[in-house]
Amino acid sequence: MSLAVPTTRVSAETGPPADTLPARPSPGPREMALVGGLAFFLTAFSGTLLQLAHARAGFVLSQALFIVLPVLLAIRWFYLDRRRVLPFGRPQPRVLLGALLGAAGLNHLLTAYGVWQESILPTPEPIRALFDGLFAYRGPADFVILLLVFSIVPSVCEEILFRGFLQTGLMNHLGTPARGIIVSALIFGLFHIDPWRFAGVFGLGVFLAWLRHVSGSLVPSMAAHALSNLISISLKALGGPEDTRAPAGVLGTLLAVAALAAAVRLVRTGEPARDRVL
Repeated sequence: MSLAVPTTRVSAETGPPADTLPARPSPGPREMALVGGLAFFLTAFSGTLLQLAHARAGFVLSQALFIVLPVLLAIRWFYLDRRRVLPFGRPQPRVLLGALLGAAGLNHLLTAYGVWQESILPTPEPIRALFDGLFAYRGPADFVILLLVFSIVPSVCEEILFRGFLQTGLMNHLGTPARGIIVSALIFGLFHIDPWRFAGVFGLGVFLAWLRHVSGSLVPSMAAHALSNLISISLKALGGPEDTRAPAGVLGTLLAVAALAAAVRLVRTGEPARDRVL
């Protein structure tokens, strides 16, 4: 009497079973185009409709459904290594401090640039009114909710797409870190569909992409993104829009530059995250 041992038959047509495929370290160009394009069009159209129905709830839903969800589905469907595409290694304290210090200094410099840009290329009044209404609040509790929605939510969701999924693929396919950083920041700026804010968003995107590359983790870029948004929203919501007054003079600019330089040194000399893959 013999016992038949069940076997898995692999044909040339079908290949190995899906659950035996090795995880891939990064998405390919077509996968990046698919996920990035899907996120863009869903956010631009369906996300806009959601926000027209309810500004804050619609924003949260559009970030979760149209930015994060496509990334998570792509990681599963395309057999990507989640820990390499979305590394959440714990950064060293000095790296996190550098990320926050750099975000504050860079925000100041970009705000100063925004003041200059407004003097030669003013934002159209309908767009200005739209942002003023978006960041209106009623009382301290509502102000906290405002900051959570427009600071924390995009700092998590957008980092997953831009500095996680897209930057991982770009770094792998463009040959050099500098190219990956610049292209990911360019896509980040274009994604916001706002020519009056493009330069500022692009500048922030370069810093966030650099943080992701040097630290090997999404945590520092998420923290820096959140702080930058928090500062900008607070300036606008607290009755002193950053685009209607110069933030400071020479001293403020020098302090901002010094903060950014110190941040670069802190991040570069900090120990890399354990799961650094770039």
